[in-house]
Amino acid sequence: MSAAMVRWSYIVVCKKCGYISAEKLPEQEAKDLRHSHIEGSNGCTIGHITLMKVRT
Repeated sequence: MSAAMVRWSYIVVCKKCGYISAEKLPEQEAKDLRHSHIEGSNGCTIGHITLMKVRT
């Protein structure tokens, strides 16, 4: 029996405004989306946003 390799992706969640990304993203794309959300929001900061690790 061989072990399957687990792949991980990320979703972006903002605790302040409730934003949740619609797609599972690679880590770098999730980090880029986090920064885009901060720039386009009204008062959301890096402290409000979490990258949630999910299996893909």
